[in-house]
Amino acid sequence: MKRILLLSVLMVVVCITTSEAQTKTDVSAQVGKGIQFKSENDLFYLKFTTRIQTRWDFVNTYSNESEAAEFANKAWVKRSRLKFDGYFLNPSLVYKIEYDVMGGYVRDAIFKYKKNNIELWFGQGKLPGNRERVVSSANLQMVDRSIFNDNYNIDRDIGVQFHHKFMIGKTIVADRWAFTSGDGIRNNEYAPGLSLTGQIEVQPLGEFKSKGDYKSADLNREETPKIAIAAYTNFNSHSYKDRGQVGKVIGGEADLLNIGGDFLLKYRGYSLMIEAANRSVTDDAKKFVYNDNGDVEAAFYTGYGANIQTGYVFKNNWELSGRYSFTKPKEIDFHDEMTDYTLGVSKYIIGHNFKFQGDVTFRDKMAGRDQIITRLQMELQF
Repeated sequence: MKRILLLSVLMVVVCITTSEAQTKTDVSAQVGKGIQFKSENDLFYLKFTTRIQTRWDFVNTYSNESEAAEFANKAWVKRSRLKFDGYFLNPSLVYKIEYDVMGGYVRDAIFKYKKNNIELWFGQGKLPGNRERVVSSANLQMVDRSIFNDNYNIDRDIGVQFHHKFMIGKTIVADRWAFTSGDGIRNNEYAPGLSLTGQIEVQPLGEFKSKGDYKSADLNREETPKIAIAAYTNFNSHSYKDRGQVGKVIGGEADLLNIGGDFLLKYRGYSLMIEAANRSVTDDAKKFVYNDNGDVEAAFYTGYGANIQTGYVFKNNWELSGRYSFTKPKEIDFHDEMTDYTLGVSKYIIGHNFKFQGDVTFRDKMAGRDQIITRLQMELQF
């Protein structure tokens, strides 16, 4: 009921805004760019967009000595989002709100002050972590993100961020810093911890077209090679979730240190992305959680992983892509060690705004049964 009420209010706001805009202001609508409203005096701008991801998964699990082979499938709406962003008073005062219709919670609620090459953020949003996570799930070249990202991303958090960009010759350098709660955006509790994040990114061959450094696939077909290299670290003090900002609440607390980096290359339809990260507990005595009998019942997710992903977009906007991704947790009694080998195909009708995708993954589980996972998906943004 709460979700239905919220959606109704949001739709009423959009309808009222659009109705008033027809006589008093500028209004436009375009696939991928939503409904845009701008006041005559340029004191207010709103863009409303929505997106839907429908998907069908097929999972074949191999047999072993004690268990028979299994098949399962699931048709579902993976993602459905409502987004509101724009500015008020002047273009330097920017806001963004994103609501997850399927999950029933707010993903982003952030205010930004932008001036020249400096941005100051207040609120809830993505941290400057691994590139695959910062790229929107709407702009992926495969059906979904990798198992590396699942286990080592630092996701979103609430607090203050400072983003800065400058030039050294033709080289673009960006530094990003965040001081946040460390609790993430779901299953939050009052806790004594805090989180510090820092990232440095370098683009030695100049700027990517149309923000292509944070969109998968080279749909812009860069005429000259473009490269981005980034490194980040995140320290999460007194984390009570097993992976920091995300993961399970496991009944203990530990200081987690995440260190990672990535590399991106795009050129004439070809793209290559490489990511790697390591997570550790700063005090080994706290990496396990014990029950009242002194037995270990849970462990923080520590270890390392990597993701290598590549693809080529043909001139007819078909893309073939491949991925090699793995995770090697230290505590394999509590977390699965696995490797994915994935082949994907995409057809971009209107770029990332309207596309069909499919991929097939062979999942090699070191302590479990291997799987073949086939996924089909349609993405629509308007």
